[in-house]
Amino acid sequence: MRFGLTVHVIFLFASLFAAGGSAQAGKGDLKVVVPRSAPLLQGKTLDLRFADFAQGIWVRDLSNCPAPRIDRSAPGSALAIYRGLYETSGRICQVYGAEKGGSNTQRAALNCLLTDGGEAIELVTVQPRGTGGLLVQEGERPPVHFRFCERIIPLMQRVESN
Repeated sequence: MRFGLTVHVIFLFASLFAAGGSAQAGKGDLKVVVPRSAPLLQGKTLDLRFADFAQGIWVRDLSNCPAPRIDRSAPGSALAIYRGLYETSGRICQVYGAEKGGSNTQRAALNCLLTDGGEAIELVTVQPRGTGGLLVQEGERPPVHFRFCERIIPLMQRVESN
């Protein structure tokens, strides 16, 4: 009896496998498809990093400078922009399309990983304000004025200077 049951189970698995295994999920079924470009950026020359004027750690209030850690700062109080990365207290994002740097305003499409584990696609506009200010607009929200706090020094330069 056991042998007959084993043969039936093997036959059942073999039948499912031969039929394409419709009950199995394929690898990558839950992957998010990131659009190649945000509609506002289509037809423009794109870069994968923010313009030089936006690079650094920015704070709303200069009394919070230096910011202890961006991910532990109060929401909306600090942000860090370095090359193709954009970090705030609630998310860390990577640029997948930005207008070429050098102009006074730059838009960037971002793919973000949220601290709660979710993902988001956002559009951020940055614009210099005076000698030490940056106007940041996330999506359709009103622009927020940040003040320059400190330069981000690449890890390799820190090691070389020691």
